[in-house]
Amino acid sequence: MDEHIDGQSSAPQAGFAGVTRKILERLPLPGNHQELMVVEVTYPPGGVAPLHRHPVAGAIYIVEGVAESAYGIDEPRQYRAGETLQDRADLPHTLFRNCDPERPLRFLTIYVLEPGRSYTLEP
Repeated sequence: MDEHIDGQSSAPQAGFAGVTRKILERLPLPGNHQELMVVEVTYPPGGVAPLHRHPVAGAIYIVEGVAESAYGIDEPRQYRAGETLQDRADLPHTLFRNCDPERPLRFLTIYVLEPGRSYTLEP
């Protein structure tokens, strides 16, 4: 994923071709060496995430488009603009995709973790 911070862009991460991430907010939380992060993520038309997992739980708010998501052996479920879903910690995220072959999917991811720690990990 391309990550844009203060107008800078880092190299794309393997497996996330065409996906961009823009950090909208990074707030240190007092007393516990963690920060609250709000990240805008955009998937290209038909974009699919590789198998991955999240070290901490988070919330996703769909801004635009339709996403399909599944964890572990759960059945896939679709989420539309205005809906939320939970990123589940330490379970394989077996499916996450943009259901629209013509338009991008845009969503906000909100999570709390240690500064510098990655929110998405390979299995």
